[in-house]
Amino acid sequence: MQPSDFTNHPYDSVMKNSESETVARNIMVILSRTGNKFRHLSWNEYKKEREKDGNFSQSEQRYFEKVAKYTVSEQTAALFSEAWAGVSTK
Repeated sequence: MQPSDFTNHPYDSVMKNSESETVARNIMVILSRTGNKFRHLSWNEYKKEREKDGNFSQSEQRYFEKVAKYTVSEQTAALFSEAWAGVSTK
């Protein structure tokens, strides 16, 4: 599996808030378009890519710091939400 397989919205996440889910999805979208390989994404790269997308807010950082660890592999993505766990088992 690749990050592009996880660009659906991760409903019912372990974070229990839509802001964290949106940032996690943003990370997967960025990973998808920058090589489509799981890896650690730095805050600086996230910010740079999100600024290209438009509608970036500095407030995303507090959510990024909590969810980035869930976006480094297929296995950790599956732990983040039931929606992503379903993708991982396909």
